[in-house]
Amino acid sequence: MNGNTEKKELKKTYLQSYQALSFSIKTLEVLITRIKEEQRQTMSVLAAQSGTNQPDVEMMTDVFTRLRKQLVEKNLICSAIVKKVECMDCEIEKNILLLKYISGYTWEEISEITNYSLRQVYNIHNLALKHFPM
Repeated sequence: MNGNTEKKELKKTYLQSYQALSFSIKTLEVLITRIKEEQRQTMSVLAAQSGTNQPDVEMMTDVFTRLRKQLVEKNLICSAIVKKVECMDCEIEKNILLLKYISGYTWEEISEITNYSLRQVYNIHNLALKHFPM
């Protein structure tokens, strides 16, 4: 693989990570909500008991803190990806990247949305990757 092809593939991989990160964010949000609920229930039970089991609460708090940190980190990466796309000069190149990598549309759907042929969409995409700042 030559240098330009490697850069193009690296950019595609970076942009493709947005969808995976978005899925992880949604999963983490569900987990955090469940842990908060369990923690609240545990605190209610422990408050009703005379001998509290503090290690369980501390463990849940630790897990909750680690998950929140992961959530923040993943959100920051997603924001950085979107900002890099949005700072591009050419609107159609920007829109193709947003539709493909951020919104998750197929090439056919992008062609239909933009009223460009599939070949034009591919060509614009290649130009967009060339111009995408890494």
